Amino acid sequence: KLAELFGVPMECVMAIGDGGNDVDMLRFAGIGVAMGNATDEPKAAADYVTDSVDDAGIANALKHFGVI
Repeated sequence: KLAELFGVPMECVMAIGDGGNDVDMLRFAGIGVAMGNATDEPKAAADYVTDSVDDAGIANALKHFGVI
């Protein structure tokens, strides 16, 4: 909804998740990122699997995609 409100196309949205409840979000976002500690279902739905939460997974994914 925020992307729609601000006119951001979904291909410019990155979603990061680690559980079965995140699968739809990972598929809907332009870039779906699963954490390394995620279950198999979100990993399969994601475009990219990063490191675990304990190994700076979010920061590493953002670096991988040039966000930071």
